[in-house]
Amino acid sequence: MGYLALFLLMTADDAGDTLAKKMLPLYVKEAEAYSLTVESAPKKLFELKKEPVFEWSNPARGGGQQGVVFVWLRDGRPAALASIFSAPAAARFPGGRRVVHEFHALDPERLVVTRDAFNEWKPEAGLERTEVSGAGVPAGAAGTRLVQMRQLAKEFTGRTVDKDGKPWELRLLPAPLYRYPVAETGVVDGALFALVSDAGTDPEVLLVIEARKAGDKLRWEYACGRFSDLEIHMFRKNKEVFSSVPGETNPFTHDPKHTYRIYAEKVLTPEGKLLARIRQMPNGPVVIPVQEK
Repeated sequence: MGYLALFLLMTADDAGDTLAKKMLPLYVKEAEAYSLTVESAPKKLFELKKEPVFEWSNPARGGGQQGVVFVWLRDGRPAALASIFSAPAAARFPGGRRVVHEFHALDPERLVVTRDAFNEWKPEAGLERTEVSGAGVPAGAAGTRLVQMRQLAKEFTGRTVDKDGKPWELRLLPAPLYRYPVAETGVVDGALFALVSDAGTDPEVLLVIEARKAGDKLRWEYACGRFSDLEIHMFRKNKEVFSSVPGETNPFTHDPKHTYRIYAEKVLTPEGKLLARIRQMPNGPVVIPVQEK
């Protein structure tokens, strides 16, 4: 690599690092505005992990997307996930970043989400688990169970198909986004994995693998979750186990049960100045510029 090419690459990396550092406090503030719980325990709020579990970028979409992933815990177990990210705003907002909120419910029980703002996420169901057939029995030691979960996760493959009909192969991130070997309720052990496309490191599909008691036995269970607006097909050992195909009941903004939700929220500068609010309306988003005082 020539000196000029190397210099340009290093400059781009430095610019990306600077942007990520500036945007992180803004992303944390966005996540903090949400309060999450479940119907059976409405006063017991989930714990937001303010340190992101993952940072990602996607240079192929939106002029260059950059964001982070947050997780909310219910008794030590991931109950909801949010990707708060941004991309360059329209030319009418020079220097602005269009901030987007993207969510997925992880708890088996329906979530109750509250927020003092116009745009809302209202899940209608929890995320159902399915037994991992032929997976064997979860081991007694936590370290061995992690090895088992990694091996099980590798059995899942997938692809997305973009709006032009181009397929994108998904790859499993080598480390789980979050591991919970000492969850207080519901499971003995578990890990939250993500699959990303070749376009960047933006999580496209979520994969939950858990060791759970079923009666007097312990077994492996899994769940897949859409974390993209593209068409998705997931396979285990070449058999399709999950799909998400865009349509009237599965539009860009949410899946049929609203376990998945995405919306643009506002336009900010990396320094935190609010340039516009974005209201999600039945006929599409409405951008409301902030008037200078």
